[in-house]
Amino acid sequence: MVQSIVLGLDGANWDLLSPWLDSGDLPNIQLLREHGTVADLESCLPPVTCPNWRCYSTGKNPGKLGVYWWEKIDTENRTLSTPTSRSFKSANYWDYLAEDGVSTGVVNLPMTYPPLPMEDGYLVAGGPGSEQDNYTDPAELEAELEERSYQLHPDSPITSQDDRDVAADIVDLIDERLTTFRSLLDERDVDIAHCTVFYINVLQHYFWRGEPTAEAWQVIDQHIGAIREEYPEATLYLMSDHGCAEIDTMFYANSWLEEEGFLETKTSGTTSVLERFDINKQRISKLADRVGVRGVVAALAPERIKQAVPEDDEGAKRDQKLDRIDWEQSRAVASGQGLIYVIDGKKETRDHIIDRLSSLKSEISGIPIAQSVYRREEVYEGPYVSEAPTIVFDQTPGVHTSGAIGPNPVFEDVSHWSAENVRTGLFLADGPDVTGTAEDRISITDIAPTILHEHGSAIPSDMDGEPLGLFDYDQPGERDPIVPDFVDQRSDESVQNRLEDLGYLQ
Repeated sequence: MVQSIVLGLDGANWDLLSPWLDSGDLPNIQLLREHGTVADLESCLPPVTCPNWRCYSTGKNPGKLGVYWWEKIDTENRTLSTPTSRSFKSANYWDYLAEDGVSTGVVNLPMTYPPLPMEDGYLVAGGPGSEQDNYTDPAELEAELEERSYQLHPDSPITSQDDRDVAADIVDLIDERLTTFRSLLDERDVDIAHCTVFYINVLQHYFWRGEPTAEAWQVIDQHIGAIREEYPEATLYLMSDHGCAEIDTMFYANSWLEEEGFLETKTSGTTSVLERFDINKQRISKLADRVGVRGVVAALAPERIKQAVPEDDEGAKRDQKLDRIDWEQSRAVASGQGLIYVIDGKKETRDHIIDRLSSLKSEISGIPIAQSVYRREEVYEGPYVSEAPTIVFDQTPGVHTSGAIGPNPVFEDVSHWSAENVRTGLFLADGPDVTGTAEDRISITDIAPTILHEHGSAIPSDMDGEPLGLFDYDQPGERDPIVPDFVDQRSDESVQNRLEDLGYLQ
């Protein structure tokens, strides 16, 4: 019988839910709030799905994982990489539980594709980077899910607030995801089970508290109530990777860097024409989906054209934007949601950008763009800090930062998005064994050691988090970290030396 159930609610915070809780629209979550222990949860910067779901599962900050966002820019080699499950240089809490004979089932945890090996239990890889193929461990679980028509993603992406049909499909997807999770709880005996509801935050981004989002939360609330009723003896955790807040300002960080003289860009003639006529990959994909020829378009389009077509209305992203940078003349480039890489490596460049950004205010609303601006060493700790963005800023609620390169103004009214991530998420624990309380604000890295504590497992010495005071158990001891095989294979000798120097491999 399952002893612990963790429900991950992507992008949730108490401020978001409060109107629905007050109106009685989420009765099961409200009941848990009245009986359980409740806290705000602080995510690691930037407050984004990647890396925060793996900060949760490892109990570590990104400086010990080597992943900071959806992309990593290597300014020395002028390359950009996109992380997968193997990019996170750490074991997860269930690896330690398996050593102690405790089994875990994980469903839809973001950044677990390709699926991570489960020594004792099962894993269904989560989005947004997962594919509808080879997404489970053990492999035979995939066939069982396919028989139930399990979907990792909606048939079409949501691209605007006009996509009400897609939004309805996402609500159905969330319902099916939780239905499948509950079936697995019933059919596969594990000690701990985790399920992430990822696409709820997609609805929040586009609709904020609008009808599709409200409907999805009511579906989630119904499943939460059923899970609590079906497993009354289990500890039930609700947690998120970050929160969400309404926005009024689009901040194009690379347009600002270019205006300030830190970035020089170049544009091909083909790209200029495409941008002038609002032709981009998102629009083409949407049209191709509607007429059923998406695969044909992708196969027949010349590579030269593919590379020239902007990603979306914001312009060039990912590898495309590297081709737009004049590397010899540039001193900095931005990723999205609060990350800036200094290209020339100079302290003076870094400090100048920090100084200017700290006083920068939105021309739309007048609010500061950043609540705080940091050097990377101030927010990260570990052997991979040198790979982090040079500057990290915590966006002020109300601001969405884009790292695209295109013909964008520095500031713009919001368009397709209505809400953006914020650092404050939510946490709740309820169950017969929860006898203590948490602090008013906890770290996302505290949850992994808390789960280990609940199950009597020693805490790895390299975890950043601390067990919350929820259980009247003896304090757990300390253990040596597990180093997964893929970390050994992908880490060069210098990284291994840094890990040893810092005590992570002792």
